[in-house]
Amino acid sequence: MNLSGISIKRKVTLAMIYIIAVGFGIFSLTQLKVAMTPDIDFPIVLVFTNYSGVSSEDIENLVTRPIEEAVSATENIKKISSSSTNGSAMVMLEFVYGTDMDKAETDVRNSLDMIRDYLPSDADEPIVLALNPSMMPIMMLSMNSKDLGPAELRKLGEDRVEPLLERVDGVASVEIAGGFERQINVKLNPVLLASHSLSPQDVATAIQTSAGLVSAGNIKTFTKEYNLRIYSEYRSLEQLRNIVIKPGTVPLRLKDVAVVEDGFKEITGDVRINSRQGIAIIVSKQSDANTVLAAQKVKKELENIKKVLPQGINFEILFDTSEFTSNSLKNLYNTAIMSLIVVIIVIYTFIRSFRGSLIMAISMPISIILTFAVLYLSDLTLNVISMAGLALAIGMLVDNSIVVLENIFRYQSLGHNSVEASERGASEMSMAIIASTLTTLSVFVPVLFVPGITGQLFKEMVLTVTFSLTVSLLVALTLVPMMSSVFLKERLGSKKSKASDKPKTLNKFTSKYQKLLHWSLYHKKYVLLIVLLLLVFSFCLIPFMGGEFMPETDQGRISLTIECATGVPLTSLRETVIKVEKILQESVPEVVTASFRFGVQGSFNPGGSSSNTIVANLRLLPQNERKRSQKEIEIALRKELDNIAGISYYFEGGGMMSSGQSAVEIKVLGNDLARAKAIADNLKARMEKVEGLVDIRVNVNDYIPQLDVHLKQDVLNDLKLTNLQIASIVSTAIQGRTVAKYREKGDEFNIYVQLDKKYRQDRNALDNLIIPVAGGTVPLRQIADIKETQGPVTIYRENQERYVSVGCNLAGIDLKTAVEKIEQIQSEIAIPSDMMMIMGGTAEDRQEAMFYLLLAIMVGSLLVYMVMASQFESLVDPFIIIFTVPLSIIGVLIFLFITNTPISVMALIGVVILVGIAVNNGIVLVDYTNQLRSRGVGLYEAAEESGITRIRPVLMTALTTIIGMIPLALELGDGSETWAPLAKAVIGGMTATTFLTLVVIPCLYIIFEEWGEKIKRKLFGAKQA
Repeated sequence: MNLSGISIKRKVTLAMIYIIAVGFGIFSLTQLKVAMTPDIDFPIVLVFTNYSGVSSEDIENLVTRPIEEAVSATENIKKISSSSTNGSAMVMLEFVYGTDMDKAETDVRNSLDMIRDYLPSDADEPIVLALNPSMMPIMMLSMNSKDLGPAELRKLGEDRVEPLLERVDGVASVEIAGGFERQINVKLNPVLLASHSLSPQDVATAIQTSAGLVSAGNIKTFTKEYNLRIYSEYRSLEQLRNIVIKPGTVPLRLKDVAVVEDGFKEITGDVRINSRQGIAIIVSKQSDANTVLAAQKVKKELENIKKVLPQGINFEILFDTSEFTSNSLKNLYNTAIMSLIVVIIVIYTFIRSFRGSLIMAISMPISIILTFAVLYLSDLTLNVISMAGLALAIGMLVDNSIVVLENIFRYQSLGHNSVEASERGASEMSMAIIASTLTTLSVFVPVLFVPGITGQLFKEMVLTVTFSLTVSLLVALTLVPMMSSVFLKERLGSKKSKASDKPKTLNKFTSKYQKLLHWSLYHKKYVLLIVLLLLVFSFCLIPFMGGEFMPETDQGRISLTIECATGVPLTSLRETVIKVEKILQESVPEVVTASFRFGVQGSFNPGGSSSNTIVANLRLLPQNERKRSQKEIEIALRKELDNIAGISYYFEGGGMMSSGQSAVEIKVLGNDLARAKAIADNLKARMEKVEGLVDIRVNVNDYIPQLDVHLKQDVLNDLKLTNLQIASIVSTAIQGRTVAKYREKGDEFNIYVQLDKKYRQDRNALDNLIIPVAGGTVPLRQIADIKETQGPVTIYRENQERYVSVGCNLAGIDLKTAVEKIEQIQSEIAIPSDMMMIMGGTAEDRQEAMFYLLLAIMVGSLLVYMVMASQFESLVDPFIIIFTVPLSIIGVLIFLFITNTPISVMALIGVVILVGIAVNNGIVLVDYTNQLRSRGVGLYEAAEESGITRIRPVLMTALTTIIGMIPLALELGDGSETWAPLAKAVIGGMTATTFLTLVVIPCLYIIFEEWGEKIKRKLFGAKQA
């Protein structure tokens, strides 16, 4: 007995099995981790090295190059990129996808250990970090109070808020930005130091040695043993002021050469939130945490924290990625429900049976719930990709059940009772629907092997579709026949039933189709010529269609970076922020919260922001509460920002696979930075004339002024001084350093030694800086040549070669058109032989993704052909059926053109899906035609009867797929922009292939059969005669 027969015989057992499975599916749904996107493994390792007070050029030579050379031999490296800026180096190693990143990270560490002795001894230890985007910030909050100042707020944030939030389940780290950090400042007077022959380093050493903890051994008695520790701590400012700096008859104390004050750390960056100075709290989640759940727990904990803080302190959400994630999932959920309802209505319209429709209405949700169980067991997350895969599959879930249910109806119409009809109808179609499902699934196999982020991103969608269709196949072979044997009681052969009748509209359509098909079969050349012309016409539309990587989504959040002139003070940045705030208040009422981080934020330095950078984060009203889209608001903002003199700016893209990079980036590679920048500036000037290219920027700013101190080695030798001694003295004086801790009421604060600010701002103070020598002192100018020069702020390198890049974003122009215009500009610029230009950014990602997806489509088509060849045991029949694929391409291109939808990665994923499902209608027609031929029906009669007889299941399966996609194509709700191109491609392709298949496939069948007969007559005719 087959599976369907067993299911019908063991009804109660099967029901219990499905009840348990559905229960587990519901449980799985509650346990699935929720995230915006799947867990993506970026094969990237970052190496950070700090070397304070060193220029970008010296960082490049002393740190960056040695690290690049050391790690370049690491296995599977695809690209090495680096940036060398004042005081720090960052080297990014991009590996081939599929590389074991744990091993790669270990190999990098081992390579760095081998060269550690060759790096500057006073440089910090290189920090190696594997990039993990899932640990990026998920939420940023503001902390404000009318009664407390920035210093008190920051202290509360660090002492009370940060520790409590870090204990929340799912939270990895919490950072505080903005406000003032308390610090004991020792402001040295260089004139007084010189009068006593002291250097800043001498003072620092004196403070350092006067405090601390020293182990002095242990004391043993007859009964106990004591550890002896000598403690010396600074517990009052007066104690610090009175420490002896230089002993003598009259000891020289710290207060004699410096001002000691309880103040704040020097502000190099600041935060403004909603037009006032504020405190920002940045929350990052653990890599395996549920984004939505973690955010909910943080919000709940904030309510508890407010109870233990002073009254008047409030928290406000500046951005929360979980909101967009949650809204996108809700939108996809609603879309799926809407599609489910519409599909059931379509099924009822065709089969005209309430009980039959009820069977479908029960089986479809069960298939979906069981899919959640498989997702849970496969350790996948519930994200917009997997949820979209489920929404896409809804129209296809019913295909197998429709075929089985209609065959059951056919057997009932022949007089069989419901049990016999259910068993025979299901078992007869079992091999056909298994083959059909395998055909659909085989096309997805190549997508699983697409390299890069595209393959990782769509892997879960492919797996979700695969799981759901496999589950639907099991449901069609077990649950549908079982329910049919119970619900379908009436004998359709004994009395007329609605289930045996076709709707009047379908009868009219069938009548007209029969006339068209009859004419077509006898005018095959005209039919094929028309189809060929349609195919050529559709491909001729491609040059007039736009192209993009991924559709941009309206996430209700705008990220804006503003760059001011190099070297501007913090006050100038603050004035620029205030100007932007005024623009937002007057011109952008959709902004709910506006936060600005500017200058250098210490450890919190997103995007590598420098001292002249402003990073703005604007949270907008929900999409349904504003008239303008995010893109329209950005366009309006650009017009206003253009009126602010002395700034450049750019917006960060909002697509699903956006990584913050430019839409198009042109890199000019060459070790001569001056010539590379000249070419880049020329390219930028030409690009600014192209309409639609916005936020055009060069990554290398104007050179900044530098003071180069060249020590006179012969003089140092005579004075018995070392380079390291001089560097330490100068660094302490100008940059300053922490020398000890000041403790008060259980808290501790840094004691920071540095020249008073008024002396550090005096150019001559450096020349006159006192250097102690044996028997006296000398000013720095006597042992060094101090020259004013210029140097780059940051030096960028790729594969160990310098480069300058020009990047831009797009507004009112698609990516493909932009690339074509920029390539034209490139061709007009002469490039020296020792330099070259390459294109990167999102354009490079699109080119790579499109290549692999087109390859996946071709390989998928081949796999579909091979599966059909195995099914039909023929090479000719699958060849006929595979023609449904180009027929679907006609509809894809024409529909995308009509709806003004650019060709994107999502549209190509739609074509991948089409390859798998477009052939199913062809299979139905060719298989039934073969059956009629085997019964002795003539060639033309069989082809015509096949089309007329199978038109109902063909239209049912096609319409359920098409209508199931319509809610996705309508772009309703958050995140829907992402899936619209995919849905439109499937709608256009299925519409075209359905109607063309009903005419073209019968014609092709006859043509190949007649060719086969002619070949047989030529080969065997003479022998037979």
